[in-house]
Amino acid sequence: MRFSYAALSAALAATCAADSMTVTTGCTLSGSSCDSRDGRFYTDFGSYKVNASKGCRRTSVPEMADFCVDWKAGRAHFRYNGQHKRCLIMTDKVNTICADHSRCHKTTWEERPCGWRRDVVPDVVGSEEVDGSAVLAQAAATSTVKAGDDHVEQDEEVEAEK
Repeated sequence: MRFSYAALSAALAATCAADSMTVTTGCTLSGSSCDSRDGRFYTDFGSYKVNASKGCRRTSVPEMADFCVDWKAGRAHFRYNGQHKRCLIMTDKVNTICADHSRCHKTTWEERPCGWRRDVVPDVVGSEEVDGSAVLAQAAATSTVKAGDDHVEQDEEVEAEK
């Protein structure tokens, strides 16, 4: 029995795990400024250091063409060359100890289908890179989100922030 490489590749791609990210964020005691450059992006092929600060940037992840983080909304999106946009949502936040910052926390971001409503995202004041508690609480309260309502408008806002 012979298998074609194309069929084997397609079968493997269909069984791959979703991408994810963890970020360690250090903030001043007042929370007025935070540093989220210490991120780690996980793929089926390895893990890569990423700058997860707000906005869009290039990364060291092979074949990644776009990578944008919206801390205020607790979501991010990325795109590999030749693929459609894929999205991450902040799913967990744990306070940690950091030697060089007054306040630190580690967030976990998991891949989810793209498409969030604007009213799901709470209005957050203060630092743009928040600790995510309000976002997590709202996400837990909202189990089903209607797909496609806001992702285009939100992406335009992220682009405007650059």
